[in-house]
Amino acid sequence: DEGLIDEVEVLYRRGDLDPALPALRSVGYRQVWGYLSGSLDYTEMMERGIVATRQLAKRQFTWLRSETGVHWLDSLDPRRTERALKLLHSAIDGMQSE
Repeated sequence: DEGLIDEVEVLYRRGDLDPALPALRSVGYRQVWGYLSGSLDYTEMMERGIVATRQLAKRQFTWLRSETGVHWLDSLDPRRTERALKLLHSAIDGMQSE
């Protein structure tokens, strides 16, 4: 979290950025901006950041489940790299035959 706080602080100190800008409303930035402006304390910033991250992840999973042709890879599978490469080669072969 310290790297993110430092990153947002550089932007905050510029003084010419509006917190309503889409880039500053992204998960993490919004919460740190609130912390730097004094509207949130450190604990609130962290809690809101965690909640916002979970909400974003849930929306992303919902969207991905609705997509066709998605291949899920288990990040704990020791053969994940091999499986990913196999999927990539298959996709490339499919594009070349079109």
